[in-house]
Amino acid sequence: MKTPFAIVALFGALALSACVEPTMDATDVGNTGGNLTGATATNCKAAIARQANISAGDVAIFDVAESEAGNTAQATVAGAEAPWICRTNSSGKVLQVMYSGSEGNL
Repeated sequence: MKTPFAIVALFGALALSACVEPTMDATDVGNTGGNLTGATATNCKAAIARQANISAGDVAIFDVAESEAGNTAQATVAGAEAPWICRTNSSGKVLQVMYSGSEGNL
């Protein structure tokens, strides 16, 4: 009767693993696309660092989506649980910076 015990133990371990809240590191998310070295990425990295009151080295842009209406960059920030989002106009001027997670967890 080892099999029922093993199944119960497995479900218990899975339930406990769901309770862990990981934090993001600036290197946790790989590059997903877009121009990661252009004006949008560069300006958003600086704007996010200013708003989060951290060093620009703790910000890593991992995605930039460009359109005629404007651009959006997503970044990881050391210690944050969710990505930051930055919106710019089509030339890369920052229009908005916001945290995508719960601000209580900043």
